[in-house]
Amino acid sequence: MIHPRPQLAEVSRPDWTKDASRNPAMLWLDKNENTDPELSKVVAGVVASLPPETFFTYPEAARLYAKLAAWVGCLPHNLCLAHGSDGVIRSVFEAYVSVGDKVLHPVPTFAMYPVYSKMYGARTVGLEYEASDKGPALPPERIIAAIAKERPRVVCLPNPDSPTGTIIPPDELEAIIAAAGEVGAIILVDEAYHPFHADSVVPLITRHPHLVVARSTGKAWGMAGVRIGYAIASEEVAIALHKVRPMYETGTMAVAVFERMLDHADAMEASVTRLSAGKTLFLDRMEALGLRTLRGGGNFLHVAFGAHAEKVHAALSDLVYYRKDFAEPCLKGFSRFSATTPELFGPVITRIEESVRT
Repeated sequence: MIHPRPQLAEVSRPDWTKDASRNPAMLWLDKNENTDPELSKVVAGVVASLPPETFFTYPEAARLYAKLAAWVGCLPHNLCLAHGSDGVIRSVFEAYVSVGDKVLHPVPTFAMYPVYSKMYGARTVGLEYEASDKGPALPPERIIAAIAKERPRVVCLPNPDSPTGTIIPPDELEAIIAAAGEVGAIILVDEAYHPFHADSVVPLITRHPHLVVARSTGKAWGMAGVRIGYAIASEEVAIALHKVRPMYETGTMAVAVFERMLDHADAMEASVTRLSAGKTLFLDRMEALGLRTLRGGGNFLHVAFGAHAEKVHAALSDLVYYRKDFAEPCLKGFSRFSATTPELFGPVITRIEESVRT
């Protein structure tokens, strides 16, 4: 028998032969995708405008690097494109993590941090969110103390985090970044939900060369199916990430679509405004019913249906996909919905109100 690397013995992944397709007649609010119809029209129009050579040539990304750098506010040499922000995360692990290193991250968080830790033979240090009246909590001083004690090789810190929606204020986040630098750690701040949460640590890459910022186009840009993300880092770190990337960071279509979508940044920002309005509407109506909610960051929200849960879930079963509950104590009893427009949220809100009031 041919054995893979020993580290892979601990890795478990979903069955790739099992169909997990969703019913197109239902509303998809379970994976934090951008379901805004207006932005989808813009993306579809860009895809339809692509010339034939897009599909039979390998990618050339220099123009995208230049245009993206101008939009982000950095230099092209500070960027590394990837196959989604997930690709950025994997490149950080491949460039900086060796067998036996420690990787520190919150719990719960993005599922791939512990997976990549196992793949590359790292030891994970998980910092669990605590349940509180305001939702999941992880005080910055706990993170800083853990960094000083454990001296990890990489610190993974999404801001906002998912599935919790927690946000770390800028000054506290910079203190954590500085603490990572003091022990020689790379710190990966995952800004997948930018600009639903507008604060960013990108300007800090000049002061903290050990900082990597990961960004996605699957949330605000409505391009989850295109699969392109990017890292923003000091030139030294960006060079290291380029050294471990595949021959081509992503496909020609992804490069072409993103390059053209940057000309429609105003449409993306308008979509963020619409989805944020839908999120606020949903939360306001849930609170008017006397239900507990969490107003976290990102393009998603939490509501606890409490004694009405069974009735609500039954009422929504043929209308919408969403996360019904969590096993983690800090989110136990909460359901999570991705944000959508006020118009699309309308029928969902109505069903919930009818269930709670009857």
